[in-house]
Amino acid sequence: MKNKIHEAFQQIHAEESLKHNTKAFLREQRETPSRPSMFRRRFAILASACLFFLAVGFGGWRIYFTPTASVSIDINPSLELSVNRFNKVLAVTGYNTDGKELASSLQVKYMDCEDAIDKIVASDRVKDLLSGDEVLTITVSGENTSQCRRIYSHAETSTKESQNTYCYMADHEDTEEAHHLGLSSGKYQAFLRLQSLGSDITAEEVKDMTMKEIHDLIHSLSGEDDESGQQHHSEQQKNRQDTSTAGTHHQETHTASTSRHHQSTQSTSSSHHRQSTQNNSGESHSRSIHNSRRNHHE
Repeated sequence: MKNKIHEAFQQIHAEESLKHNTKAFLREQRETPSRPSMFRRRFAILASACLFFLAVGFGGWRIYFTPTASVSIDINPSLELSVNRFNKVLAVTGYNTDGKELASSLQVKYMDCEDAIDKIVASDRVKDLLSGDEVLTITVSGENTSQCRRIYSHAETSTKESQNTYCYMADHEDTEEAHHLGLSSGKYQAFLRLQSLGSDITAEEVKDMTMKEIHDLIHSLSGEDDESGQQHHSEQQKNRQDTSTAGTHHQETHTASTSRHHQSTQSTSSSHHRQSTQNNSGESHSRSIHNSRRNHHE
């Protein structure tokens, strides 16, 4: 039986064209990837690219929206600016009712920090309070020390023409504790000052006080009067003028030295001139006397 089957298959012969086409088809299948395989490869590449851009985007988002400094502005409204490493305002938080109203009325979010400070200080609300003898404080704190110093320097420049304004720098840890107590960084610094003077005032009481009321209480506990209370701001202005004053003094010293040298030169020249004139006059006078005596002898 097996031999018959074998003999039957031996009689089957494929045409040469069929053999050639079959071999070509098999070779093409081996060399060409299947469509599902190509699709999976393209999908993997696309997915990897999407994950890369998502990672970069998320990292950039975290960098941009991470605060590195805070600026507390307190007068009666008490508010605070959260600032990122690019010096942009990320958030404006009001720490009392007046502060929340002022924060909502001023569109400073995503503004440059320095511009935001200028806008708040120049606002009608703050200007009216300062004209009524209220006290304004600006307190800068954060982990980036160089950034905080730049903001602090600008705050001093922005308020140098205003009376009853004070600028401070605070520790970043103090700011975190201030927020824990529901206070801005500026009012928390005043609260610490009151505690150091023996006051039993609470953080909740400080929260609703104006900065003028707080400063008046500090002055009464420390024995300072209003004039001494202004000394800090005067010293700030004096420090800002030290560099320019030193430069002016150097220039005046140089000018005075040059003037003295010029005067000395003029004096020496005048002295030589007078001496020469006197010598010439003396010689003329001697010749006159000699001629007179000779005429008299003759």
